[in-house]
Amino acid sequence: MKAITRHWFLIAVALLVLAPAAAMVARAIPLKGPQRFSVAKLAGVTPTLPPIEPSLATLRSGALQASVAAALTERMGQPRETYIRINNGIAYALGRSTVPSIVIGQNRMLYETTYIDDWCGRGTPIDAEAQAARIARIVAAVKRAGKAFVFIISPSKVALYPEGLPEPCTPAVSRDYDRLRAALDRYDLPVIDGHRLAQAAKASQDLPVFNRDGIHWNDISVYPAIRDTLAAIGEQLDAPPRRLTLSHVDVDNWPFDDEDDLARLLNLPITLPVYPSPHGRFTASPEGTPPRLMVVGSSFMWQFLRILSMNKALGDSKFYFYFSRIVDFRDGGIFESKVPFQAAPDLPKTFPLSNAVILEANETALGSPHIEAFETALAALTGEGANGRLPDP
Repeated sequence: MKAITRHWFLIAVALLVLAPAAAMVARAIPLKGPQRFSVAKLAGVTPTLPPIEPSLATLRSGALQASVAAALTERMGQPRETYIRINNGIAYALGRSTVPSIVIGQNRMLYETTYIDDWCGRGTPIDAEAQAARIARIVAAVKRAGKAFVFIISPSKVALYPEGLPEPCTPAVSRDYDRLRAALDRYDLPVIDGHRLAQAAKASQDLPVFNRDGIHWNDISVYPAIRDTLAAIGEQLDAPPRRLTLSHVDVDNWPFDDEDDLARLLNLPITLPVYPSPHGRFTASPEGTPPRLMVVGSSFMWQFLRILSMNKALGDSKFYFYFSRIVDFRDGGIFESKVPFQAAPDLPKTFPLSNAVILEANETALGSPHIEAFETALAALTGEGANGRLPDP
């Protein structure tokens, strides 16, 4: 009996070792079946190492070995994916995350460490006065061009649900958000404060304003920002935009799009237990003109723009993701380019066609470089200011 058990154990070990090798062999077979076996479908981004020239120097430094190991690992396909998911699943069951940037909080609430650091005062403070002045310069330049402008501060999950953190911390006395809001109050510019709007939405009803397994706002918390943004744009344009009304909220157990993005990044072997996910039904007013927006912002604007687009409340528009990649919203479709650093060259074509500009940053990343990059490109386009700095309003 022991001999049989030992043989089965050795067979199992052999399969574990040989399966990744089989996946590497399958990659060379030009058939769909073997090719599928050789491809892993893990969420997240793996940095691509530059090609290393084999030499004695790269061998001594370890760069050659690291390059070969990365190349072999990438070719291990589905067997490697299975091993990773099993390992991650065991860690999750024990309350641990294998992704350094994701932590598991109370009641399995998922958070990102960047947002925790901001809430707990562990980040590097920004120069709030300088950033507010930069935003004011951008506003003035946009308005001189005859366009509407709105600055959106998207909310932080940690700031809305600090009670779910795995280890409570003393909140920072003054965060970048607090300092920038105070600095912005000294300028006459439209600010849509998603933090305050989400707090009000949370206090006014019982549904979550952030999903358990995601880092972005959901329909409940993004809608007030959409509503107030359209109102602010309407006050600045001769032709007001269509208004959007949250007419009904369906609560189901199935998150979609980026509502469970953190769970997907954990690469678990199973789908996590379901939880209430609110999904809004929206009604667009028949009167008004869908605005042609040029949006410069973070991943929080995906949900914002998708809702407008799906409800025919968005004209042909462009989203400059972190003022790098371009996402086109046109003809009822969404067309995303994966090529980075294309926003600045595209600006001369898009800016004249837009009738409103939205600049957005999350309350944990108000010093994000996409704001400065946008000012630099706008200064080059308008010919105003010097050295990438627009003139003061």
